[in-house]
Amino acid sequence: MNLRPSSLVFQIMVLAVFAPILLLSCSPESNPPGLQPTASATSVAVTTVAPPEPTRTALATITPATPTASVPTAGPSPAASPTVPVSDSLRGGTLNLASRQAITHYDVQEDVSPALSTWGPGIAYSRLLRFQSGPVVALPSLQVECDLCSRWSMLDDTTIAFELRENAVWQDINPVNRRPVSADDVVFSYLRQQRDESPNAALLNMLESAEAIGPRTLRLSLKAPDADFMVALADGHSKIVAREAVEQTGDLTNGPTVGSGPWVLTESRPGTRHFFSANPDYYEEGYPLLDRLNIHVLQDAATRDAAFQVRNIDVYQMSPPQWQEHLRGVPGAPGLFSPDQGTGLEVALNASSEPFQDARLRRAAMLSMDPWAAVEDIWLGAATVGQGVPSPAADWLLPQDVMRTYFGDVVRARILVTESRGDTSIPVTIKVGDFGEAYLRHAERIADEMRVVGFEPAIEVVNRRYFGEDVWLGGDYQMFAGPMAPVLSPNAYMLTVLHSGGHWNTTAVYDANIDALIESQAQELDPTKRKKIFLEVQRRAMEDSHRFVAAGGVSVWTWWPRVKQFHPNFAGFEYSHWSKVSVR
Repeated sequence: MNLRPSSLVFQIMVLAVFAPILLLSCSPESNPPGLQPTASATSVAVTTVAPPEPTRTALATITPATPTASVPTAGPSPAASPTVPVSDSLRGGTLNLASRQAITHYDVQEDVSPALSTWGPGIAYSRLLRFQSGPVVALPSLQVECDLCSRWSMLDDTTIAFELRENAVWQDINPVNRRPVSADDVVFSYLRQQRDESPNAALLNMLESAEAIGPRTLRLSLKAPDADFMVALADGHSKIVAREAVEQTGDLTNGPTVGSGPWVLTESRPGTRHFFSANPDYYEEGYPLLDRLNIHVLQDAATRDAAFQVRNIDVYQMSPPQWQEHLRGVPGAPGLFSPDQGTGLEVALNASSEPFQDARLRRAAMLSMDPWAAVEDIWLGAATVGQGVPSPAADWLLPQDVMRTYFGDVVRARILVTESRGDTSIPVTIKVGDFGEAYLRHAERIADEMRVVGFEPAIEVVNRRYFGEDVWLGGDYQMFAGPMAPVLSPNAYMLTVLHSGGHWNTTAVYDANIDALIESQAQELDPTKRKKIFLEVQRRAMEDSHRFVAAGGVSVWTWWPRVKQFHPNFAGFEYSHWSKVSVR
């Protein structure tokens, strides 16, 4: 049976974790595509970082240097990141980017599309917090740092005090005209975002109250301790907007776009372009490095590719085959493989039906597979293998040498099959979502691998709607291979997918020990303690042998050599990295 814990704290957390669930990836288009089971707001897919040198094809493993805490701590947070002196030789110029979607309006609190929040007018706005980026940030990472704030401190497990930067002012646009950003602005923004009709309200589900206790000081109170709450504040949809701008016409549907961020919107045509100039009043002295940032709306893939090839676009996201082709034409081209948490091909085995009620057969099925070989052969190396839980930091994921112990042992797999069924072949149907050739090829490879150890697999291709509603959500499968849910924060995944009481736990593996660990880490505010629990949850989930990500989504980025200092982190719809890019 599906257990439903009655703990009040657990129920509160379950309501809140739907905040990081979104149908969209961190960039306008992810590769491979993701499952779309529900519509809520988000915290999302992340990237690896390019090194200072132009050529990059491997995943980053650099350890961050003294990072800001990714979760609240008992004492005060480090102050806002100090301004790093930058040579004048890196300043100036224009960067050209491409967005894959047109916007429908300008109200950043009333839309979930990254076309607005991250690849459009939304980059004019600041947030209270942001996700760290830079050459020493090892990604995937959900580590946060101050954006509008100068520091924060935990008053207790559910109360956080923030101080705002003294030099943060609104852009010099009517009706705000360089007014200082106040604590009242933050409170107003969060209350507006929390309205029932707001598509981004779920991000702030854990927020009990917000109160300005001074011109630049505010206090946030939570319904229960939540280790992921800071991620929600850093999400690209948690914008801080000015009351005057909203009240001018009652909303921001038609603007004005008045933020406090590094970019001032100078021209916008929803289906064509969004042009920005550097904000001369931006609170981080010396930034942005660019004079102008232009985002061209190019919805046609061939048009985007052509624009990049003739250098009208400076930074470009490619599919793995496009990247291979580009390297043949431009040997040594700079490149970045960016793992996107919450996307990719997931494999699941249903423990409520034969043959996978027997844990030995679940283990045998996984041991028969070599997902790393499939990543190279089918995904051209642009994918990752993991348990599936989104991670706050790269070193919170199970190491690859540990992951490999659960796969690639045909001898052991055959022994387990024999122990369970003797010499009898074991029929199993693998349902595959119709999400493209790579998904089908990968499923066929899995079937071939399982056949070697004694299974008799048959592949059934199902349409996308059926896969999402009846297979992934409904549990109508013995085994499936298809997109994972775009769950983009740790608690969202663990409480809804892995926990015995999770609404999306359709593999029917119920483990009270894992449940206790999940609930413990969800409220653990000490990063060191939480990391230890976090790793143990992944380890136990892999030992239960019921679901894993065989080809985690990876987006591939390249750029022309004139682009310098490109060290992005697209986690949670982040965009602050563009202020640090140079084209000199």
